[in-house]
Amino acid sequence: MISELGDFAAAAMYFGRMASLFAESRWNTVETTMLRIHARCLKKLNRKDEYVRTLLELLAKSAASRMAFKAVSKHNSANAGSDTPRDWLNDDKVDTAGVLHELIDYSQQLPYDVTVQMSRYFGDISVEPYVRHYDDQDGFQLRLQFRHLLEDPIEISVAKVRLVNATSTLTKEIWLESSEPMQLKRGLSRMWLDCKV
Repeated sequence: MISELGDFAAAAMYFGRMASLFAESRWNTVETTMLRIHARCLKKLNRKDEYVRTLLELLAKSAASRMAFKAVSKHNSANAGSDTPRDWLNDDKVDTAGVLHELIDYSQQLPYDVTVQMSRYFGDISVEPYVRHYDDQDGFQLRLQFRHLLEDPIEISVAKVRLVNATSTLTKEIWLESSEPMQLKRGLSRMWLDCKV
């Protein structure tokens, strides 16, 4: 293998191309293997931005695989008489244990923030429409709900939600923010977001 010979630049180029080729063909297991090797080469080359983006892509593949498996499991449980084996998607299961922590540690070396869509890494995202008013002060709370899909636990220091008027052309917005950090494990999470307006 090219990467074992020490030519990480050639290996990074090769595995980057191969991963996108297998992504187009929907060979998920092969694609994620190529992404892992590609990421390892990028790290050896100290190409921090590409390394972080490759890890993000790997985590997105893992989350998408879990969302698809959950949808199929829900469908199969609704159709209890289905002949489809329950674990038919397990070939596409992406093992990303440790990748999230590696990403967080490594991304701190970047001189800028990388913004990604929450929906690529979490499922069942919703802001409950029921407002909870404070008794002793101005403001209100809404509850954010989402499903953490990845293997690694993570601490969320701050969660924010921006409310905008969907029908008006005015750009007035209201921000809600969590008041304390929250430790997330895989599964459904709920947190209250505060607004002091």
